[in-house]
Amino acid sequence: MIVNKSMFPLQTGFGVISKMQGRFASLQMQLGTGERASKLSEMGRDLPMSLSVRARLGKIEGFSANIDTVNLRLSFLDKTMSRLDEIEAESRNSAVQGQYGTNNINMATLPGLSKARFDELVTLLNADVAGRYLFGGANTDSAPLPDTTSLLEGIGGKDGFKTVVGERKAADAGADGLGRLDIDQPTTNSVRLTEDGIHPFGFKLLRVTSTAPLAAVDVGSVAASPVAIPQLGNTNTITFEAPPATQMLPGQTITLGLQLPDGQDTQITLTAIAPEDAPAGPGQFVVDPGVVGPPAVPADPAITATNFMAALQTSLKAVAGSELEAASSFAAAEMFFNGPGEPALRVDGDPTTATSLKVATDADTVLWYRGQSPAVAAEGLGRLGIETTGGVVTLQEKSPVSAAHGFRITDVSADTTNIDTTYTGPDPSSVNVAFSATLTAGEEVSVTLQEPNGTTRAVQLTAVVGKAVAGQFSIGGTADENAENFAKGLELALTETAMAAEGNPRQGVTAQVDDSTRVAYGLEANESGLLRMIRTIGALSVETYPDADTNAKARFDAMAQRQQSELSEAHNSERGSIEILTMELAVAQISLNNSADRHTNYKAQLDNLLSDIETVSKEDVAMEILALQTRLQASYQATSMVSKLSLVNFI
Repeated sequence: MIVNKSMFPLQTGFGVISKMQGRFASLQMQLGTGERASKLSEMGRDLPMSLSVRARLGKIEGFSANIDTVNLRLSFLDKTMSRLDEIEAESRNSAVQGQYGTNNINMATLPGLSKARFDELVTLLNADVAGRYLFGGANTDSAPLPDTTSLLEGIGGKDGFKTVVGERKAADAGADGLGRLDIDQPTTNSVRLTEDGIHPFGFKLLRVTSTAPLAAVDVGSVAASPVAIPQLGNTNTITFEAPPATQMLPGQTITLGLQLPDGQDTQITLTAIAPEDAPAGPGQFVVDPGVVGPPAVPADPAITATNFMAALQTSLKAVAGSELEAASSFAAAEMFFNGPGEPALRVDGDPTTATSLKVATDADTVLWYRGQSPAVAAEGLGRLGIETTGGVVTLQEKSPVSAAHGFRITDVSADTTNIDTTYTGPDPSSVNVAFSATLTAGEEVSVTLQEPNGTTRAVQLTAVVGKAVAGQFSIGGTADENAENFAKGLELALTETAMAAEGNPRQGVTAQVDDSTRVAYGLEANESGLLRMIRTIGALSVETYPDADTNAKARFDAMAQRQQSELSEAHNSERGSIEILTMELAVAQISLNNSADRHTNYKAQLDNLLSDIETVSKEDVAMEILALQTRLQASYQATSMVSKLSLVNFI
């Protein structure tokens, strides 16, 4: 018998030992690191699961980074909105009608305090977080507003707010300070008051009433008391007659209703007094009652007319220097601090004789807001106006027309059997829709509108019997009723169309915080609540109340009343108010926190799963090492013994 190593193949033994040594080294690495493998290729069948879990964790890390960033911005916005709300309250309470302070101290300090608040407001709206501006919508790389000095004073040859206010005040006051009203005596016994033209400036005559039953007050060809004055684009006239048969008696009054440039109303009341009560005070005029006799002297209506005219002039100048000036300041604020979908406006031409407004440009005016803003806004129906006269509805573009703002009318549908549609000029900027007394259900009117970016939208209304819903109007019994119903339906349809074109400012800035969740937190400095503040505080910051001005207190009261009205908490529920903005940001914060909680919980689950896949139990590894070590020692010993086999050793 031959005894040799062929019965005990050493090569195989060495291979087994090598594998055990490799496993031993791997176990030592696992014991030291706690990881199952040092490279992906060693993961084996667990590799796909590991890669999938790691990819999901990476995505969660990206979402979490977005959440942290947005959290920082929302935290800043929360503090900013809180301060804006405080400024609004402080401004609302800073000026109260009739409270002028000792030696008129409140009147003296209000402009300075208002300017300080205006500066803080501009600073807050221009604040940035890590170089990102938050009140310019999607335009985040530059400040949305110029600095305070540029806004108020102008810069580089461009006019600021003060210049625009000065022009508007001059245009509203007129050359003679009577609010663009002309007064004359067409006869010795009458006084005539007339608007000096068709334009948006100065006083507009609204109505006139009298406590004198026989006093004749003529409006055009109408004589009555009270008399409402139609505002149909024509120049309105009031003639106060004073013939002997209608001579006013002491104590009787005439009250004139006037509309101011900012849309508010005011009135002037003139009271007749007897000669013995002369001289006449503010709002009074002396009548000539004549002498009963003997000898009897008839009343001289010419004296009464002359006195009435003088009193009317004095009262108009007083109101022009107080309420009209305050209204002019707020009207100028609305022109300069233009809202979404509206251009900035200026007085066109010589202010004292101007009859129109023009669109301000970046070449001549400091444009106050440079952030993202919609070209069409729901407020103002996208710069379209609706008027109804008889059985005719007129839809027209707002003047002055701006190519960058509002809808343009491009087409109107053809006539139907009972509805006539026509352009009122050479182009479709103004459309008339005339109705007959009878309509057939299904007759339609369609108007095509174009946004400044070229997008077209069709507004279509269909006549129906009974109650109308969106896109419809009810058939009435007369042409007037048909027109009224169509106008209501058209206003609703235009509002919805303009809202769709305007969009939601919040969507201007969004962040992906989950697979299916985006948090929207865009803010634009020209939203209604912020716009009210900057207009109101800006108007009060450029107004002064000199002690020598006899109208200063009345103007202070008018400015205070408008400030309280504009910043009233009654606006809290309006879209874009400080309160609504704060609430919408709070909703975004809640959505953000919910996503963060979901990611935290999901990440914990994925970490546990990844741990099961990629890590090992050191206790189990240690036990396996001990077992492997024993096997290795036995293998070493057996291999050593086999390697020494020979016949001599065997014998």
